[in-house]
Amino acid sequence: MSASIHPFPQAARARHREPGIVNPPTRLATPSDRLTWLVDLGSLAHCRAVLFGRENQLQLHVLGRRAPELAPMDVPPAYERFCRAHFASVRRLHPSLEWDDACPAYAVALSAHAAMCVAFDQEQELLLERHWDRIRGESRLSWLQARPLIAAGCSTLDRLDPLAMNR
Repeated sequence: MSASIHPFPQAARARHREPGIVNPPTRLATPSDRLTWLVDLGSLAHCRAVLFGRENQLQLHVLGRRAPELAPMDVPPAYERFCRAHFASVRRLHPSLEWDDACPAYAVALSAHAAMCVAFDQEQELLLERHWDRIRGESRLSWLQARPLIAAGCSTLDRLDPLAMNR
């Protein structure tokens, strides 16, 4: 995957969030006080199933009718720092970009990398593109907009020392 910049037009799709839910990154009170993001577990499960070639085993819901299954996802501090710095640099070029739209792309990179522990190849990238509408959760980004965020996340995860991820 190579990163490139694409415009981030305002999307007309409304958000389906419950009032009072703040999207990450948020510090939740956990025993280890780790950083967590609220993510759509169903979307990430679909991502992993697609990459493992098991998407036919998922119960597929009609798009737009599935309520998001928001739950906290532990994020290693080193990856959190990268995502925040990367998001800030992309946002300077695209001020309309919101963290709520970028976070699912970074979460897809983390989830997929954790499941596969390898860099994405062109075949996996095409799978993600084909299934992006089901994988993106509440993000309003198109695949062309999310792709460079996922690519940057995967590239960083490939370079990060596994022990440094927890520091």
